Amino acid sequence: MPELTRAHRVLIGVVVAGAVVIAGIGFAGSYAAVRELAVQKGFGKFAYVFPIGIDAGICVLLALDLLLTWIRIPFPLLRQTAWLLTAATIAFNGATAWPDPLGVGMHAVIPVLFVVSVEAARHAIGRI
Repeated sequence: MPELTRAHRVLIGVVVAGAVVIAGIGFAGSYAAVRELAVQKGFGKFAYVFPIGIDAGICVLLALDLLLTWIRIPFPLLRQTAWLLTAATIAFNGATAWPDPLGVGMHAVIPVLFVVSVEAARHAIGRI
């Protein structure tokens, strides 16, 4: 692996900070919508932690996938499950905007940005 220059390290910092911001905005933005949907579906008090569980699951699975890829023992089920959870959170959020197609689509943008960012990192890690 080539030695990382100062510029590389700065760019990595910008990318990591940006991914954290994207994740934070996505999680904050979806929390109220998913919580409200869970309340409507009869989740009771569990509705307040349900959205956190989904988003935490996405983060943990993707982080573990990055780690295992880095140490050369990838486990594809981690990524696939994270994608499934991402699709679920998009669907739950989109349901709150239904039947407005633009509103439904808007709910997909930030989760897709986050997953693509992580996939780009995984691609790079897999080639180190």
